[in-house]
Amino acid sequence: MGRQALLYLPVLHAGHVDFFARHTDVDGVLLVGRGFAQDYRTVEKEIRAVSPGLAVTLVRAATGLSARVVEPSEIVQAVGGDDLVVPDDDLLRSIVDAYGLAEGREIHWDSTFLRWDRAWSKPQPVDGVEPMAVVPDAVRASMRRAVELSERSSDWWRQVGAVVRLPDGTTLEAWNRHHPTEHAPYIDGDPRNEHRRGERTDLSTAMHAEASLVAQAAREGRSLRGAEIYVTTFPCPTCARLIGEAGVSVCYFDTPYSELAGDRILRSFGVELHWVRREPAPVD
Repeated sequence: MGRQALLYLPVLHAGHVDFFARHTDVDGVLLVGRGFAQDYRTVEKEIRAVSPGLAVTLVRAATGLSARVVEPSEIVQAVGGDDLVVPDDDLLRSIVDAYGLAEGREIHWDSTFLRWDRAWSKPQPVDGVEPMAVVPDAVRASMRRAVELSERSSDWWRQVGAVVRLPDGTTLEAWNRHHPTEHAPYIDGDPRNEHRRGERTDLSTAMHAEASLVAQAAREGRSLRGAEIYVTTFPCPTCARLIGEAGVSVCYFDTPYSELAGDRILRSFGVELHWVRREPAPVD
């Protein structure tokens, strides 16, 4: 068997349908069984979940592919192909790592998370900040990495990636994610659903990428004084305060934010602002 897909599939939604459409070349589908609930609370607490057996039936009907359930005791033997296609989320990354599934084969990470946007959330230009005319290679590389990290975000509303470069040249990386699991707003409901942008920003299950970077630095005892931050979306007001208080000196951003109180906050801390427009996609 050349290529397989490994998924946790509590429910079959449009993100999974698109995933299978992108990977029509897989020879078979392996679905994570309920035996994994002992070690992974996401599986234990997933109240939307249909039975794994029904999920197999749905996959077969929707894709025409062969599918089966795998439990912890058999997953290593079940994964026998040279290539494995896996949704890019914390649960599957943990399983792939815990069972050594990357040994001897190539792992292709893809996303099954849904994406959505609305016209009134479109970003506004940051006052007084024009796109950089010349972007140094090092800045471009850090922004490109931030974009790559944003693609790992499970958030349906806005995907954000961020990199902090410390004065000693080392880096910290993060993307916005939900807690207690990445599936929290889909399991329990998103508290942001009943509020427009700018209203009750405290009601959220999301940890913003910038806040995650500040938390990482605090956990590791690393000062962010004089550091540079590279972020795909301009920081929100809350993250702007964290960035400023942490001592970050320069903020490079790709996409402006839809509510720009953050720019005044960052300027009040003396943080330099630089707009790095995303590189256009290559043309075939």
